[in-house]
Amino acid sequence: MYVFSENDKVYVKNNSTPEMINNSSESNEEWFPINFQWKSLIELNKNMKLQHGIDENY
Repeated sequence: MYVFSENDKVYVKNNSTPEMINNSSESNEEWFPINFQWKSLIELNKNMKLQHGIDENY
């Protein structure tokens, strides 16, 4: 798997075996964008406590 970033975006391309490339008439250079959704640790911890019914003041 190959990954690169450009202009605050991240892209991925799967590895290809030589057999796959030879049997395909298309160039296997298609990159797919990855959508990241970052959450702060505080927000993540709060959500986990709420899901498990733990008092937030704990």
